[in-house]
Order: sequence, then structure tokens, then C-alpha cells
Amino acid sequence: MNAIRIHKKLDSDTLHLPELRPLLGRTVEIIVLEEASVAGVRPGTGDWVAFDRLAREITDYDFEAQREQDAVDLRHANEHLP
Repeated sequence: MNAIRIHKKLDSDTLHLPELRPLLGRTVEIIVLEEASVAGVRPGTGDWVAFDRLAREITDYDFEAQREQDAVDLRHANEHLP
């Protein structure tokens, strides 16, 4: 099964979706889901150049503290389960 994800703001009830051209003539199932609106956050829209620049500016990151926190998280991971 091939899956194609298309993010598109609907502005008409007539859609033009060139991404589907390879599937023309085939039987397909079309499912339309409304995306949950999270202010300013959409997968695939990050500014990775800015992220890379900012990540290189970090000089005092405490890797050991992160390892210790990860260990605590793992020890207590199942405490909220019934």
C-alpha cells in the first residue's frame, strides 16, 4: 500500500492535487482529516539552518546532567501506570 500525505488548506470544493498523478487509474481510498491547530507548529516547517546555527552556539551544555535525568526518567517511567 502506498501512502501519500498532502497538507493543503482547502479553499475550494474542487481540488487539484498533482501529487496523485502516479495513482491515476488505480482504485484508492481517500481520507480527509482536519489538522489539529497548534499555534505555529507544523511538522516539516522548521527553520533547520537557524537551529543548526543556534546549536553550534551552545557551549555549556551539561551532558552528564542529561544522562542522569534520563536514568531517573527510566526508573520512574511506569509509576503512573495502574
